[in-house]
Amino acid sequence: MPNPLRQLLRPYSAADFTAQLVATGEVKTALDIGCGTLSHLSSFRPGVQTTGLDAHAEAIDLARQRNVHDHYIQADILSDDLDATFDLVTLYGLIEHLPKAEGLELLDRIETLSAKYILLETPNGFVPQGPEFGNTFQRHRSGWFIHEFEGRGYTVYGTTGTRYLRGYMAGPKCNLPGCLLLDEALTLLLRINRKPKHAFNLVAVKDVRGVPARHKKEAQP
Repeated sequence: MPNPLRQLLRPYSAADFTAQLVATGEVKTALDIGCGTLSHLSSFRPGVQTTGLDAHAEAIDLARQRNVHDHYIQADILSDDLDATFDLVTLYGLIEHLPKAEGLELLDRIETLSAKYILLETPNGFVPQGPEFGNTFQRHRSGWFIHEFEGRGYTVYGTTGTRYLRGYMAGPKCNLPGCLLLDEALTLLLRINRKPKHAFNLVAVKDVRGVPARHKKEAQP
């Protein structure tokens, strides 16, 4: 049984930040890009109609077998056209698997798919990762930083412990006994949700309805 005090004190996760957006009552449809075979969005059904998008047929088939989403799209988000918009677009652990140029293109693309909110989770900076589980797409190919998201109008939070004691695949950085317990204590001390510079993962949230104007004046004749 989970320790109630521990549950109360734990920092918010990507799932918690997603729940905050759903709790506004403004999210009725959601798209999970790179959905894989599991999704944080599943727990919000049936109140939210969810769609899983993935380029790999095997992932879509397994997600369908597990009844992860209401709808499924097999597509390449960077090259295939999608004639739809959603209240919420999520990318959990996806953008770091793309080269930087493609990641920037992806950020532009998802703003055309969201009518209200975007939420993404990615490591804080570049964290090396190889082709785990025999899947070459598990390799990390880029690192992302707080200022890159803030410069695009995102609000950034920290999750998944501290960058000081977490390492490969968010596991303990060292093999000392109690490393993860120490990390939990340090997470609370450093308040990583509000001070993401200390966090292992970043969660970036944007309300696309608040995008600032990019052009100050009309061109003069």
